[in-house]
Amino acid sequence: MQSDYSNNPLTEVALALSMAFFSIMVLCIFVLSHKNMELQSTNSLVINSNSSKKIEVKNKRSIIFYFNTNFYNKDFEKLDLNKIHKNNEGYLLAVPSNISVKKLFEIKSKVKSLDIKITQQNKEWNDAFQNQMSKKDK
Repeated sequence: MQSDYSNNPLTEVALALSMAFFSIMVLCIFVLSHKNMELQSTNSLVINSNSSKKIEVKNKRSIIFYFNTNFYNKDFEKLDLNKIHKNNEGYLLAVPSNISVKKLFEIKSKVKSLDIKITQQNKEWNDAFQNQMSKKDK
């Protein structure tokens, strides 16, 4: 039985692509079905104190706040960045949410010698700074 499509090169390409797709699909199904077994065996692994795997301890960074062009510690005392000593754990600098990108880059250039990560102040800290500064102005 002869067909008009049997010698067409596009038919051969389409057949090859469909076979490749089917092979990839079968491999994906195989991998996904064995993933659960792999996770179960990993979860049952117990690491004792003599193990070579080490548990990573998160460092506790000292916090610095930026408010109204000044730097403050957690007790609302002004800090001089030139007098801050390098800390092994580093520092966490909390900035207000409405700070401009330009100002943020200026701050970052001032503190680049210290190990500092920058985060956004939450509403409670912003309110606390507003209350503390209004008390000092009175």
